[in-house]
Amino acid sequence: MITQRGFVVVFAGVLFLTSGFSFINFYLVLLGVYLVIGLVVTLPLFALTANLAGIEVDRQIDKVKLFSGDFLRVRVTIRNASRRHFDFIEVHDQYPETWILAIGENFIASRIEPGGSITFSYVLQARMRGRYYLGPTEVIMRDRLGLHYYKRVLKEQTEVLVYPTWKDVRRMEALGKQRQLGLMFGAHRTKTVGMGSDFAGFRDYVPGDEFRLIDWKTSAKRGDMVIKQFEMEKNVSIVCMVDTSGSMGNGYPENTKLEYAIRAAVLLTHLGLERKDLVGTCVFSDMVHGFVPPQASVNHMYDVLEVLAAAEPSGWSDYETAITYVVEQVKKRSLIIWMTDLEESPAPLLNAMKTLVANGHKAMVISPFGPWFEAPVGQFGPVEKVLAEAVSEELWERRRKIARALARFGISVINVGPEDFLPTIIKTYEQAKQRGVAMF
Repeated sequence: MITQRGFVVVFAGVLFLTSGFSFINFYLVLLGVYLVIGLVVTLPLFALTANLAGIEVDRQIDKVKLFSGDFLRVRVTIRNASRRHFDFIEVHDQYPETWILAIGENFIASRIEPGGSITFSYVLQARMRGRYYLGPTEVIMRDRLGLHYYKRVLKEQTEVLVYPTWKDVRRMEALGKQRQLGLMFGAHRTKTVGMGSDFAGFRDYVPGDEFRLIDWKTSAKRGDMVIKQFEMEKNVSIVCMVDTSGSMGNGYPENTKLEYAIRAAVLLTHLGLERKDLVGTCVFSDMVHGFVPPQASVNHMYDVLEVLAAAEPSGWSDYETAITYVVEQVKKRSLIIWMTDLEESPAPLLNAMKTLVANGHKAMVISPFGPWFEAPVGQFGPVEKVLAEAVSEELWERRRKIARALARFGISVINVGPEDFLPTIIKTYEQAKQRGVAMF
């Protein structure tokens, strides 16, 4: 194929030919013929030698799974397995458009000897969660004059899974003490008297109490037998229902309703596992895309992250199919937290809630209100919220009706925006712990 420089040569040749004939200048005509004929003659000669069959490309990355916002180092090695000498070769390694090239360049231009190799590396930053592919790799061979080129695309791709952002968990962990978390989210540990490990106090001995619980030293001082009491934290079972219907993808770029729902699910799962609770996740739209049953195992967090990483907004909200699936999988009484924008017909949602309550589960709805997500985070204050509600009065009234209908089942609806989505999910969890909802 002809390069940009080659087209310039052709254009110059035609220009000289035109000028030569116009001004009857033999030298301009000769120069024009030389340029055009030279390009035409060298093209088949280059085509006969254009062969990249011996070129091999190997791509290596330092990890195949990372969190949104993390960096990925890519190392590309080009080997010449043929006996041919390449004077000029270019290699372009493709990467996802939404990623940022942080350090280095994703291409190299060099010469390569027979049996030799060249290596280059660069660093990318993943901005958004999802499943991505590095590649393909373009290898371009040029002639010495740079007039022609031959391109070969090596389709080998490297899959990379980007987990949802971990910054909310880091922020929560940075608060350190439980007291600081309480100041931020109203979080606190809820304890009841039981067979825990934290000492709570003494009480008088009652026939039937275990002898091992008697504190003989204190009993001797008081003259009556007393036993030790210990605190036991309430544990709950929770399932996050993350709606990934098409409308959940609406909102300001990178801060859509779905992205906040996923961030909330990640934060809740991490906090629940820290408290030894059972936390599960269901990702659904018009079908169940992924389900992780409530567990408290060490690797459970990564199971949830994998399901959430692949979530994409599409389809519509089939609440009945989703809850039917979850009820079949989760037999233990649980708190079902729905994260949905309530923009579908309310009838299927009400039917789903009837099924849920009939199976002994508790539920609540945390609903992102669309207009509150249409502006960048931090630029949507109380005044802007009121204006958005006024403009969307019909939508707001519809949500009120749904909330009243759900209230008959003892299910509350909390409308949230970007600023209060995460604090709301934490408060909901803490209130469930305090009330002992869905204890096991």
